[in-house]
Amino acid sequence: MMKRLVTALVLGLGFTINSAQAEKSASPPAIPYWSVWADTEGVTHQTRCAVSNLQLEDFASSGNPEWVSQNDPASKRYVFNVMPVGWVGNWHKNPAPQWIIPLSGRWFVKTTDGKRLEMGPGEISFGGDQNAQIVNGQQGHQSGSVGNQPAKVIIIQLTQPIVGLSDPKCSGGGLPIR
Repeated sequence: MMKRLVTALVLGLGFTINSAQAEKSASPPAIPYWSVWADTEGVTHQTRCAVSNLQLEDFASSGNPEWVSQNDPASKRYVFNVMPVGWVGNWHKNPAPQWIIPLSGRWFVKTTDGKRLEMGPGEISFGGDQNAQIVNGQQGHQSGSVGNQPAKVIIIQLTQPIVGLSDPKCSGGGLPIR
């Protein structure tokens, strides 16, 4: 059920490719995201990554294959979250490895390395900073809403970190986009 919800959300954000396009494509499409991760010193960073563990399969209807992610980790819960206009949270670690998918409005994430990114609908983030340490009085990341409308997101928490990562900078899987 959760895999279908996540896939439906991601596909609904404009990452679908029709079957004619899919058959012409030699390799699966990549889905970009921002990874929030902690290095061995506990300093948090953000890296642009892409997952491409997709395979063509009949998902929503028979005879019309779509690109669908494979080997997805189990999720423990999902929540809808609304950050009011002007809301800025305290510094914190993500409570669990989690996907954050903006539905409307804009939000920001600032990591302890000083990098601040703003994201809106279709710009996915993965929170994998559970090993963050206190750096200059700050731990993990800070987030908040941007602009004159609330930031509405869905957060999908995983039961455990993703295993077998190709690159630790991409805590949601995949590889950095260079």
